[in-house]
Amino acid sequence: MSQQSPLPPPHTCKDIIPIEKDIQFDDCIFRSYQWNASKDNWKGRVLFIHGYRDHHSVYNQAAEYIAKDGFDFFFFYQRGEGESKLVNNSKGVSDDYYAYKAIDDMIDYNINEMKNLNLPTENLHLMGLSMGGGLILNYACHGKYKNLIKSYLAIAPLITLHKDSDPGLAIEYIVRTICCFNFGKNLRVNSPLNLEFITGDLEYQKFMKSVGDTSALKGAFVETRDFILRGRKLLDVKTYSTIVKETPLLICHGECDRITNIESSKKFISLINSIDGVKNKQIITYSEGRHQLLGDIPQVRELVISDIIVFLNKNK
Repeated sequence: MSQQSPLPPPHTCKDIIPIEKDIQFDDCIFRSYQWNASKDNWKGRVLFIHGYRDHHSVYNQAAEYIAKDGFDFFFFYQRGEGESKLVNNSKGVSDDYYAYKAIDDMIDYNINEMKNLNLPTENLHLMGLSMGGGLILNYACHGKYKNLIKSYLAIAPLITLHKDSDPGLAIEYIVRTICCFNFGKNLRVNSPLNLEFITGDLEYQKFMKSVGDTSALKGAFVETRDFILRGRKLLDVKTYSTIVKETPLLICHGECDRITNIESSKKFISLINSIDGVKNKQIITYSEGRHQLLGDIPQVRELVISDIIVFLNKNK
């Protein structure tokens, strides 16, 4: 979302202020925000993969609470998103190659930083929401460093879109056809999100609207193609059968989510739990939860944050 005189976020960090830093890999300068836990209470680090056209300030409350409990919270804007940019100052565009490479690079970066700080490098957890949730579930299946991750946590993951947000097969095939031509991959297509579907909290709605009109979002054709197809692949035995078998994994999904399909999250958990040797895979659903569970109404987001912290502590 473009930033035009944004309102202050509903939750402003007071106790743990995020450290802002630019990190360059190849031709992309990634903007990152890190909420650090106290060294006296340090338990691990969460590497967070955000959703489509997301904003880091939406995660202030979750990040601060998680850091207060002893887990660093590391957020970075993906290629083509937020405040990240290419070295030539253009926004850039992501696809499967760049999305997974960025996760590889950020895992490597965080492990090296933890090593330099004399912190246990095996205590790195991977969390993602929506598009980011779909990415981390795929990473648990075929990621380069998938066995170095302590636990996986996907919030409202994009496996398939809810029928109320799905553009339909006709649009999908048009996008996929145009992506067959190099000139078409970076063209933009309307990718609107209904603000009412994202959150039921009026303060978060106002903030999100102030940083960008969710009904007027545009994504590159190749971005749109890849985040839809990579999510759908999670229900293909060729993908889900390669899941890390014993590494803990939790999906959190709102029952009122009309952007990503909760039934696909349930199906994914059922499929992976049918594999011999798979352990520690579960889903928690929230009866009042919409899509952005970490920026939803107070009774939802506080419960979700609590469940995340319990999960992290159980698997630290």
